Amino acid sequence: MIDSNLLKPEEYLKKAYLNKERWVSYAIQIMLVKKMITQGKILEIGVGNSLVADFLRKIYYLQTVDINPDLKPDFIASVDDLDSLADNQFDLVSCFEVLEHLNFERFVKSLKELNRVSSRYVLLSLPYWGYTFGFKMKLPIFGEHVLKFKISGFKKHQFNGQHYWEIGKRGYTLKLIKDLIKAEGLKICESFWDLDDPYHYYFVLEK
Repeated sequence: MIDSNLLKPEEYLKKAYLNKERWVSYAIQIMLVKKMITQGKILEIGVGNSLVADFLRKIYYLQTVDINPDLKPDFIASVDDLDSLADNQFDLVSCFEVLEHLNFERFVKSLKELNRVSSRYVLLSLPYWGYTFGFKMKLPIFGEHVLKFKISGFKKHQFNGQHYWEIGKRGYTLKLIKDLIKAEGLKICESFWDLDDPYHYYFVLEK
């Protein structure tokens, strides 16, 4: 079952899609993978324009999953139904900017599947709505200092043709998402949002 309008492959390479924040997101995704493992098998959920996958394939054995056959994934499947994959098949599973494209009722089932096919790590990113405030300062000797905060929680989410829900919208608190993750037996090793990419919230999870 497909919940949202699938983007055509060429849409992922348009200027409007590849904005500065998205490039920052790609950099964070790659850095998180490299931080967690130096070698091993990786599964990437959601092919998109394959820029991240193409880079990581230079370092790791990587396979991809997507529900859209036009993106030419290794496995055609939905993140909440990975029956074609074995338990603990991959050392690390990444699922960046995918789960918001499914009804929230499928979030827990998706977590179960990500947990099942990973032998150790799961990396997630999800949209994080809110009014962002902050600044970054670099000082000699003292290094970089960042002050940031976000005002959220009061706006009701409206389906925009792609996202069914977002953290920070009414009823989708960050605490709720963290509680659901922990309930599936996944340890939150790290979670954060970056001032250069304020729309995405990242989770580093371990079994």
